[in-house]
Amino acid sequence: MANPELYIKPTLPEKIFPWQDYNPQTREEIDAFFNSPELLVIKQRMVDMGRRLWQREFVDGNGGNLSVRVAQDLLLCSPTLCSKGFMAVEDICLVDMNAGQLCGYRPATSEVKTHIAMMKEVGVNACIHAHPPCCNAFLFAGLTPPNGINPEADIFLGHIPLAPYGTPGSVETAQAVAKAAHQSTVVFMENHGVITGARHIEEAEWFMENADAYCKMVLLASLHGGKLNQVDEAGVRDFLAIRKNIGYAVPDNQPLYNTRTFNGYTMGTAGENND
Repeated sequence: MANPELYIKPTLPEKIFPWQDYNPQTREEIDAFFNSPELLVIKQRMVDMGRRLWQREFVDGNGGNLSVRVAQDLLLCSPTLCSKGFMAVEDICLVDMNAGQLCGYRPATSEVKTHIAMMKEVGVNACIHAHPPCCNAFLFAGLTPPNGINPEADIFLGHIPLAPYGTPGSVETAQAVAKAAHQSTVVFMENHGVITGARHIEEAEWFMENADAYCKMVLLASLHGGKLNQVDEAGVRDFLAIRKNIGYAVPDNQPLYNTRTFNGYTMGTAGENND
């Protein structure tokens, strides 16, 4: 018989950087902060996440960008024109919340304005923009995948919104993404790619993996010729309850399903005879 006295309850590792505690102002303070051991850890994580994105073919060439908020008015971000698979700690830049660059020997990504807008609008601490191919197969067609099919997708992705197309790096794109992020911090950018916002940079990368894996499954499932099924309303409510319980937002008055149709047909309900 098991002995409950031997059971342990490990805590999750803390990966959220306490950016509210830092507010360097002078050139000396900013330089010291940029080169501090605390930020070195964050830079190393960003480099690791960039390599993961490249290895999974979510970015190609110099595509994609990453950011982490590290102070009340500062964030680290990836540089422009740099392969995320071969990015080094020394390549990381520091900008303020107006996208003005303060540190780094390479120019910062021009798309950091979109990250900043998302941080200001919905309070995320880290963002990743990438071009995962299965997600792009949807958003190139002006679509997002249906929800209510898979528990993990509903719990971690919510109702993925589609932000209208805008020129990459433009103020208009930043505003459109920030508005869409109220629905979910996994945002499809029409004819462009995906941006994920999260509590820390690894969580943002997880969301990117979750989104592309789900889109891939939906696309593969559509090939066998049968109808896709959604779980019933009680099942979707269970998904939402779990999503809230682990700290992810669910918008007020959000419908249970973002759509009941796919590929021109009405989806069935899991567990029912849908012949």
